[in-house]
Amino acid sequence: AIRVPGPDQSNQAGELTAILVALQTIPTFRPITFITDSMYVIEGLTRHLGTWEDQGWINIENSTLFHATAYHLRIRSATTAFQWVKGHNGDPGNEAADALAREGAEKDQPDEIDLTVPANFALPGVKLSALTQHLAYEAIRARKVATTQPRKHATYNISRMRDGLHDLWNSCRNLNLRPLVRQFLYKAIQRAHKIGDYWLPIAGYETRAICPTCEDCSDNLDHILLECLTPARVWMLTQDLWPDSFGPWPALNFGALLSCGKLAPPLTKPHPGASRLLQILVSEAIYLLWVLRCERVI
Repeated sequence: AIRVPGPDQSNQAGELTAILVALQTIPTFRPITFITDSMYVIEGLTRHLGTWEDQGWINIENSTLFHATAYHLRIRSATTAFQWVKGHNGDPGNEAADALAREGAEKDQPDEIDLTVPANFALPGVKLSALTQHLAYEAIRARKVATTQPRKHATYNISRMRDGLHDLWNSCRNLNLRPLVRQFLYKAIQRAHKIGDYWLPIAGYETRAICPTCEDCSDNLDHILLECLTPARVWMLTQDLWPDSFGPWPALNFGALLSCGKLAPPLTKPHPGASRLLQILVSEAIYLLWVLRCERVI
C-alpha cells in the first residue's frame, strides 16, 4: 500500500504511481500485464505518450509521473501489456487494488517515490515539428509562472479559501447584495480589475501601480479595502451602524471581505436578520471604498 506524496492526489495519480513502483520493482526481463480500470492511464502510456513527449509535456496533468513511468517502460527488455477491466464490478484483482489504495490513503506519512529520469532521456522543450502558436504561447506562460515570485500582498489567500471555495462563489450570488456589488466581488475574485501590480509590466504606466494617497504601497485591492488611509474611517462608520444587541463587530480580513455574502456574526445561535445586516453593511462598505478610490484616481 502506497500513499501518493504531494498536494495533487487523485485516482489517476494513484494508478500511475502503482504502475511506476511495479516497474521499478519487477526485473526488466520479466513480462508484465497491468490490469487497470483507468483508461486515462492506459491511453496516456500508449496512444498519447508520443504526442505528449513531442509537445514537451506542456499542460499535461501528472506529467512528472507519466515521464518517469515512460522511462521505466522504455528500458524494459520484456513485453509490457495493459488490460482494461470495468471498475467496481466484482473483479477480485480490482477490488484488492481498491483495498490497498484505501490502506495507503490512511497512512500517516506519504511514501517517497523515485521520479528521477536520466538527463539523456529527459530532453527539455518541444519538438520543432510539433510546435504550434498555441503550444508556444502555453510554454511561455508556464515558464513565466514558474519564474515569477509571489506577490508581497496577495489579492487573495487561496490556502484560506480552498476549503470554502464552493461557498465563496455562491456568496457572489447572494440576493442580499446589490447586483453592482455582486459584479464587483466576482471581478475581485477573478482579479479582473486593472489595478496595482497589473500595471507593473506595462512600460510607461508603472506609476499607476502605486497608491496615489500613500505613495509607497501597491494599489492592489487588499490595500484599497484595508490598508489605505480611507478605509479606516469607512470601517469605523460602518461599525457604528452595527447594533450592540447583535454581538461584537467581527474581525475582517481580505478573505472575509471577498466572501462577505456568507458572513455571519459571532453569535452562539444563528440569527438570519443579523447575518443579513452584516452582509449588507460589509458589502456596501467594500463597494463604497472602491467608488471612492476610483473618484480619487480617475
